[in-house]
Formats: sequence, structure tokens, C-alpha cells
Amino acid sequence: MSVFKDYLFLDYLEEDEKILFIAHRHFFAFIPDFLRILIFHAVIPVCFWYLFPQLMGIYTIWGAIGVVRLLLVIQDWYYDCWLITNMGVVGVEWTGYFERTSSRVEFQSIEGISCTIKGVMQTIFGYGDITLAKLGGPTTVTLQDAYRPKRIEKNLVSAQEKFVTNKSFTDQEVLKQLLSDLVIDHVKKHGLPEVVKKESKTQNVSK
Repeated sequence: MSVFKDYLFLDYLEEDEKILFIAHRHFFAFIPDFLRILIFHAVIPVCFWYLFPQLMGIYTIWGAIGVVRLLLVIQDWYYDCWLITNMGVVGVEWTGYFERTSSRVEFQSIEGISCTIKGVMQTIFGYGDITLAKLGGPTTVTLQDAYRPKRIEKNLVSAQEKFVTNKSFTDQEVLKQLLSDLVIDHVKKHGLPEVVKKESKTQNVSK
């Protein structure tokens, strides 16, 4: 994942956390909003301009407001997403310039992943809902109208497996280090066990 995208979502990441994949909603889900903005801020002003051309200033302001609303919809699409990182899944919801929410699901808390594609439109345009089931209860987290949910599911499973493998390796290394420290500490306090001393003497005699 590019550094630029990491920077855009920096506030949602923990230290040493990296974005592996961003799951967006399908742009098709935002078409109704685009159509409403297009009709209200483009088609209607053009019709009024044709009837009352002397009010050009008002139509310009009207259109500029439409551009701002259009940019808001685009940002809403981009920031309503899931961030699949090396640690888990971060769900981001952007509802305005000054209102953003996020939720985090660690990989070890994910019990299952499922995706649902219903109807002709979702099948043709390749979008649907993807859901994470969390351990310890019926709680689920869903990204609605996700673009290519099967691909998202595949990337999620791959990231989770990699996380589990790395965590298992890290836990083994930590356990080895802990046991080594305990043995060293025991030897410093109590000395070598009698069995080890006898074996050491036997080896010296044989030499």
C-alpha cells in the first residue's frame, strides 16, 4: 500500500501498523446521490437560465454549491471503507468534514467472514455485503455494497493467516527467551544441578 494512502488514514492506525488493502463501497451505491445533485444543481439551473438569463450570478452560486456537494459525496465514498492492516480490520465511516467514526476488529477476534450478493444488479456490477462475525457473542460488523466482496474476503483470510503465523512465531521466540532467562536466573541463584555436575566431571575424566 502506498505511503500516501497510509498518510490519509494515519489517524486510524496504531504504531507500526500498515495498510495492506482498502475495501471500498461500490461507486454504484452513490449514483442516487449523484443524480439528485446533478438534477438539482445542473439541470434545474440550466432550465432557469434559459428562461431568465439575467440571473446568471445566482445560477453560478447554485452550481458551485452543487460542486461542493459532489465533492462531499466523493469523499464520503472514499472514506466509507474498511482498512485491512497487518493487525486487523479498521472500519471507517465519514459522514461530514467534522464527523468521522471508526471501529477496530483485531484478527484474533474474528470468528468468521461471509459475503452476500443478492439480486441482478449486485451480480452484474460485482458488489454486495461482507460481514465479520466476532468472537464472544452475536456481534457482527458489515460493509454494505462492498466492491468485489469475494476479493475482500480472500484478502482478509490471507492477512489473517499471515498474522496468526507471525504471532505464533513471535510467541515461540518469546517463550524460548523466557525459558532461557529462567534457567540462567536459576543457575545464578542455585548453581548447576548435581546431575549436570556429575556429567561434566565424567566428560572431563574421559578426556
